[in-house]
Amino acid sequence: MNTNKTVIGVERMSERLGKALLHGIAFIVISILILGLLITTLAYFEWISVGTLEKLIYVSFIATFFIGTAIISKGFAEKGWLIGIAMATFMVLLSMLFYTIGVETSLTFKFVIRSIITVVVCIAGGMIGVNLPSRKN
Repeated sequence: MNTNKTVIGVERMSERLGKALLHGIAFIVISILILGLLITTLAYFEWISVGTLEKLIYVSFIATFFIGTAIISKGFAEKGWLIGIAMATFMVLLSMLFYTIGVETSLTFKFVIRSIITVVVCIAGGMIGVNLPSRKN
């Protein structure tokens, strides 16, 4: 009988995690598309410099993943730091993939520093998201 309660608890937990992931990743994808359109417009009309544009892209991705990780961990309401580590790992691996394939150069110290910042920001987003007030179901 105790095993039955455990199975039901695991099913509810995986359902909560699935919904939280859906909401968080949907936010990240929609935000990246909107920010991409905005940044492309700024670059096309040359309203900002290339150096500023690079910083704007990085800051917008960090902010998007911070908020997305907070949304996921708020919906799951457990283990925000672990969700943050998973999201940061995903982002760093994706960045590394694009960096090594698209640019065809070796990894730089700047990339390592940005990866560390990404990990810290995503973990912080996960920890903050868990502690945000939510509706009672």
